[in-house]
Order: sequence, then C-alpha cells, then structure tokens
Amino acid sequence: MHFGKHETFHIRDGWLFKGLNKVADESGIFLDESAPEKLGLGKNMVRSLRFWMQAFGLTQERQTNHGRFQELTSFGKLVARFDPYQELEGTLWLLHHQLVCSDDQATTWYWFFNHYAPITFTREDSVERLQLWINANFPKKDKSIAKSTVENDFACLIHTYLPSQRDKSPEDLSDSPLSSLGLLSFKDEYDEEQQRFRHFHLNSGKNIPPLIFLYVLLSRQQIERPQANQVNLTAALRDAKNIGRTFNVGLVALEEILARIEDEFPAFRVHLTRTGGLDQLTLPDVSAETVLKEFYEKQLATEEVRATWSRPIN
Repeated sequence: MHFGKHETFHIRDGWLFKGLNKVADESGIFLDESAPEKLGLGKNMVRSLRFWMQAFGLTQERQTNHGRFQELTSFGKLVARFDPYQELEGTLWLLHHQLVCSDDQATTWYWFFNHYAPITFTREDSVERLQLWINANFPKKDKSIAKSTVENDFACLIHTYLPSQRDKSPEDLSDSPLSSLGLLSFKDEYDEEQQRFRHFHLNSGKNIPPLIFLYVLLSRQQIERPQANQVNLTAALRDAKNIGRTFNVGLVALEEILARIEDEFPAFRVHLTRTGGLDQLTLPDVSAETVLKEFYEKQLATEEVRATWSRPIN
C-alpha cells in the first residue's frame, strides 16, 4: 500500500514515452544525478515518473549490489514496440486497467474503481471514505498516513482523468493521456470562489475497443480460473480487477460490448447464458495474448508489426 509517491504530479502526455525510451537504454536512469537533464524534467517530476512507470506496470524495479534498477515488463515492452507514443485508444485503456489494478503502487486508484465505484461524488466525501477503507483494511498503517496525503492522492486521481481547468504554467497545462477516455466528468458548474468543481461523475467505459475488453476478461480468467471456460456474470462485473470494476460497466454496457464482439469478431464470440439464476459467460477457446495480438495487428497492419509477434505476451 502506497500513497503520495507521485509527488503531487499527475501523469503528463509524453512522460511515459520518455520513461520507456530511457529505461530501455539506461536501467538506472531514475537514480542518476543527471536524470533531470536527460529526461527534461525537474527533480520531483523525475521521482514522479519513476512512480508512474511502475504504477502503470511498464517497469519493475530490481535490487542489485550496485543499487536499484528499473527494467521494462512484458507489458512495457509491448507498449514500447507497438505504441510508444500511446496514440491508440486501446493502449490507453490498457494503461488505465494496469493502473487501477496496481493495489500496491497506486492504492487510491485501485480503491476508487474496485471498491468505491461511485456514480456522483465529491472530493470531501471520497477522501473520508478512502480514509475509512484504509483504517479498516490496514489498521497498522492508518496512523502513518496523513489526511493531507490522502487528499493529495485523490486530487491527483481527479487530474489523471480530467483535463486542467485553471490557468497554469505550460508544463502544468499538459493533461494526462487518460483524460481522453472520458471516465470522469464534471457534474456541476465551476465554483470561482472555491476554485474547483464540487461534484464529479464516474462514467461508463462502454466505448472501450471490444478486443481490449475481451483481452482483460480472458486475462483475468487465466489468473483466477485457468482451467475453466466459464465465468459467473456477477464475478465478471463485481470482482476486483475484472471488467465490470476497472471499466465501470454494468449489464447493459456489457451486452452492448459483447454484441460488438460478435458483429466484428465472430470467432471470438462470448456467449451470455441467463437461466435459472445461473448467469454465465462462456468464453471463446482462445488465449488473452491471441486477442491482444489481433487488436494490434488490426490497428497496425504492417508486415513489420506482424513479424514481431514471435512470442506470447505474458
């Protein structure tokens, strides 16, 4: 469980590209005294990027006799190879999923989508509920986490999914790449006196590319129920880190996405059976890696791209 490691900086457009490039070339970049110059970021921003690279599952740190180093994960290598600038909407949804499943690195993001999942909310109420959740689930840790840290974490979460609204410096005006997903929106008018919106709305991720949706569904199945080709509908929609929670989709949105999969990718059809109170999803006999391969081949249909798919994505 970690809070505040972002140094109050939400992820900016272009940061992950910088991180992917530099970590691939220099695994110790984040502990290098010249890192600010090499990355073109301030010292605190370098520390922030170090956190974000791990929170998005792009890198992992390892300890050696010479210090701590970062290396690209299989997911990081995937993004670096096929969409290093994060230009594809599907890549952004994958980054979002990785972030909100990072219960250790990005605990607030994990809690918000997997446990809280409000419809309309305020900062104040959300911070209070988050603090209660921390106290209930981590009783030995609660006293060491200041309320101001929790407040800063939640403010950073807001900026992760919403564009900036106030006049700031050119660097601060750089929005989060995840703001384009539309998962959060403003519920009311801007309060000039308080200099912020009071109410926010959590929106459905029903517009997610269908193959990315199916990839996550299959990857969770491979982790939770590797020998089964069926998953209970409630589990798919309500279990932490599964499609219903991370993408904030309910039954109606689920049915719409499954219809799109059937229309556009009939070989990957998911059957929804609703009989006798035993609602089940029967999954296609295909691996999550195959579905993700199909997504990127469709998006980046070149001989060079197809040739690089020589090994599965783990």
